[in-house]
Amino acid sequence: MKTKTYTILAISILMTMAIGCSGSSSPTNCPEMGNITSVDNSGPCLTQDTRIGSKAPNFTWSTIDCQSLEPIAGKTMSLNGLQSKPVMIIFHKTMNCPGCKAQMPFIRAAYDQRTNKNLIVLTIYRGDSTADVKRFVLSQGYIFPALADPDDAFAANCGFPIGAPITIFVDANGTIKAEKVGPFQSQEEITSMFDKL
Repeated sequence: MKTKTYTILAISILMTMAIGCSGSSSPTNCPEMGNITSVDNSGPCLTQDTRIGSKAPNFTWSTIDCQSLEPIAGKTMSLNGLQSKPVMIIFHKTMNCPGCKAQMPFIRAAYDQRTNKNLIVLTIYRGDSTADVKRFVLSQGYIFPALADPDDAFAANCGFPIGAPITIFVDANGTIKAEKVGPFQSQEEITSMFDKL
């Protein structure tokens, strides 16, 4: 009788685990995700001396379903398509980037403090796959759209060396107005950058 009871209990536990891990529902805390598919490199390559005041290279991404990691049909977006709003673009890495994690609470607090939410925040993951990005953003509870750039094409077109975090601030006309190499150290530092937009 005991063996039968234990067997039923074990089957019940296994079934519960299978249902819970089946992925039948989307993660509730998954931010919008995408995969950069093209970067416009028709203009001159930007450098440290020419970035501020130059147009940011346009890039296009396909929106990804967070559960399946498949592109959502008909959902392609571009930086130029956002040009009615200023954009904060944060270059991140999923691995070996303690500064990426350390600055995120400051960014979230500065964003939440804005009474005018007429601002888009994008995080671009340099050289990372969509699967790696998904695991990372879910583990960290990030809310901002997360774009994988497996070829690191956008940062290269902006003239940035390998590294993260790096942040650029693009105004509503697509012009790079400010940049920050390295992690932000305070909420106030980010707020002062917002004022340049």
